[in-house]
Amino acid sequence: MSKIWSKEETLWSFALYGTAVGAGTLFLPIQLGSAGALVLLITALVAWPLTYWPHKALAQFILSSSARGSEGITHAVTHYYGKKIGNLITALYFVAFFVVVLIYAVAITNSLTEQLAKRMAVGLPERVLVSLGVVLVLNLIFLMGRQITIRVMGMLVFPLIGYFLFLSFYLMGSWQPALLTSQMSVDAHSLHQLWISIPVMVFAFSHTPIISTFAVDRREKYGEAAMGKCKKIMKVAYLIICLSVLFFVFSCLLAIPPGYIQTAKAQGVTILSALSMMPSSPAWLSVSGIIVAVVAMSKSFLGTYFGVIEGATEMVRASLNQAGIKKSRAFNRALSLMLVSLITFVVCCVNPNAISMIYAISGPLIAMILFIMPTLSTWLIPALKPYRSVGNLLTFIVGVLCVSVMFIG
Repeated sequence: MSKIWSKEETLWSFALYGTAVGAGTLFLPIQLGSAGALVLLITALVAWPLTYWPHKALAQFILSSSARGSEGITHAVTHYYGKKIGNLITALYFVAFFVVVLIYAVAITNSLTEQLAKRMAVGLPERVLVSLGVVLVLNLIFLMGRQITIRVMGMLVFPLIGYFLFLSFYLMGSWQPALLTSQMSVDAHSLHQLWISIPVMVFAFSHTPIISTFAVDRREKYGEAAMGKCKKIMKVAYLIICLSVLFFVFSCLLAIPPGYIQTAKAQGVTILSALSMMPSSPAWLSVSGIIVAVVAMSKSFLGTYFGVIEGATEMVRASLNQAGIKKSRAFNRALSLMLVSLITFVVCCVNPNAISMIYAISGPLIAMILFIMPTLSTWLIPALKPYRSVGNLLTFIVGVLCVSVMFIG
């Protein structure tokens, strides 16, 4: 049996699952629910290939750059395109996930202020205080250290996933098929909604940061056979991810009237907040929903924050070096932490719409790295020619459609 599926492969499947299913899962029903049933059904049909193909392509891109070595995506880009393009992709990578951090921080603030508004009037002063509290608490957790934070995040993965599955089954008793069938139409509006929903799909199913770690780990253990091992784990993990996430999405949208979803979208909060808005929602669901939403987004925030701070530290170091200033790594890291925290605090106070940030900035930037770069490289780099496929071509096309939303959406 171990030859068919090992314990290690199970652990990596859990790692991929735990990274992919989280805060993004809470935003997906908001966009799909406001887009209409046609967009929801098309998403269900394409979810698995558009999760598997791009992540597989990125793993191929990383693994084919060198038979050995422990470097990930940055090394691969530099290997194929040179240092300048490598630095450009690194900067793009930083911006893409810095925006993810901002989205989660804004959504956490919105969820807390929404609860606060039920008990008192909430204006700008109150929002500033909540924003400051959110940024300070998240930074305090971050400063506890990588190992402690990752251990806590790992402990939270299964309770969160268990809650999503429990809620999916619980809502089955409130399903109203008419909520979806009444929205079924094929027209220009539906096609437009499908187009601007692509970045949210990319955002919800993406777990780009772990792919480098995953691919390098397989290469260190299996060498030339690493890609085959990656594909084996990915096929199973992504099937489970897509089925469970889509079950959650369908269950929510069959139980929550569109009006509450539109309100949640306008307020920049998650599907759990939309659920708590319903008069028929039990008290325990309202309380647990806000706790789970904040915990899920905090987990995803911290998981992304480590990479963002590391990237910011390198950018601060490079900027100071260009100005002829040499400082210690500790100083550069402290300065980057202060700058990132300040920007995050200001954005939380300004309160841009979280969903709009996803389809206008974060989703397209992630698509550039995950959908376009690895697949386009199979046509630009001779060594990657064996990886050309119809799946890669379709992934590239979807990536271009996603990026187009940033400019003309």
